[in-house]
Amino acid sequence: MFDQLKDLYNLRKQADEMQRQLAQELVTGKSVDGTFTVTLNGNHELVEVNVSPDIDLNQPEIAKNIKQAFDDAQEQLKHLLSKKFQGMM
Repeated sequence: MFDQLKDLYNLRKQADEMQRQLAQELVTGKSVDGTFTVTLNGNHELVEVNVSPDIDLNQPEIAKNIKQAFDDAQEQLKHLLSKKFQGMM
């Protein structure tokens, strides 16, 4: 039983270290027109949103551009994580 607890502790320790490392990985997605960028870390947390200072868009266009930037960042993160964990499988 003690060995199982030790194994569980080690597994949790490895998971915590992996989360710490993933938090250091950053990807930035852009809207199609480049007016918005969204940065995510490897834990899928939103780190930063940038908006071009010279945009002249209405609210629906702004929402569309933010979504495009976020989707682009998610796609980049998916590829990054796939590459990073490919050797583990």
